[in-house]
Amino acid sequence: MTEGLTIAYTCNIRPKETEEDARYGEWESEETINAVTKSFEKTGNRVILLDADKDIYHKLLRHSREIDIVFNNAEGFKEAQLREARVPFFCDDLGIPYSGSGAQALINTMDKATAKEILKNYGIRTPLFVVLDKFTARLERDLAYPLMVKPVSEGTSIGITQKSKVYDSSELEKAVRAIIREYQQPALVEEFVGGNEYTVGNIGNRIMPILKIPFNKIPGKPVLRDPHIKDIENPYIEVMRYGEEGYRDLAMQTEIAFEALGCDDYCRMDWRKGKDGHFYFLEANPLPGIHPTEADLTNMARHAGIKHDEMINWILWEAIKRNRADKKYQERFTEEKIRGIGDYVHAAKSKLRLYEQESKENGEYRLVKAEEKNGKEK
Repeated sequence: MTEGLTIAYTCNIRPKETEEDARYGEWESEETINAVTKSFEKTGNRVILLDADKDIYHKLLRHSREIDIVFNNAEGFKEAQLREARVPFFCDDLGIPYSGSGAQALINTMDKATAKEILKNYGIRTPLFVVLDKFTARLERDLAYPLMVKPVSEGTSIGITQKSKVYDSSELEKAVRAIIREYQQPALVEEFVGGNEYTVGNIGNRIMPILKIPFNKIPGKPVLRDPHIKDIENPYIEVMRYGEEGYRDLAMQTEIAFEALGCDDYCRMDWRKGKDGHFYFLEANPLPGIHPTEADLTNMARHAGIKHDEMINWILWEAIKRNRADKKYQERFTEEKIRGIGDYVHAAKSKLRLYEQESKENGEYRLVKAEEKNGKEK
């Protein structure tokens, strides 16, 4: 096999003793790290694992001469709004190309209120909201109960419980004070949209099969995707049918939001369908989970007929194409060095289909009809 790329895989390695701690839910498990590493080795590349701790800049600097590209999935730590932007910012400073969104997009999406304000200018609906850095009995604008309360700058449902939905000022005060005290950041308070939740992922310009979370079918009839519900919901998640009402509208809005937020390569976004039939943007995750079996994006790929290692290489391939267009990075990505990834991804995408599916009794889904089959990418 010809020599491939040297890929630095940057992530936050989850300490084994904290695996049950929700605060580390965004950090990568040994299972994910091994799966990602093997995915790139399968296509002929060398992988350097870099734990994105406080010394990440010096680690990148130390390996900068040998790294061709960084595969970044580092969530960071400490400063909430800046933590995801660390690796992209340092890579830009060192002149190292990387996968995924840049620092500015990651800062904007980490601040949920900023993301919502940006998308409102593009005609994307989002629930009415305010940001509170202290509790006030008089909200800055009139919001209708019930309300949703969560940290303004967290991901992976951190800070969300079933009690995050509040019905009166007493519950609101308790929830807002708890967020500010525990997470040392403002609380985002928004009107609660009571319909099903949808999560939409894309890789490059392809919208993946859309997942629908039918809360009324999950044990206990939850109203929110908190960390516990995410642990038990997989058998109940449905795939939105390609021809289902609203499918194309939701896909189009996701594409608009992806561009408006300045995201690159891949992303996952959460939406709710209101009683008025419209979809409402909740938040964007440009560094979605990539666990080999449990992550939403992985499950979307599986429903499209794409294996986890194919998905991982596909994400990197999108980054290679984007960075290869930059003259200063072209020499890193010679045909010989990227052939293993390119051939593997082209083969995977040649079988990519948009599915129309129906449920089995056990909650799994089977293929009913292939709506579209895509040819080999040039």
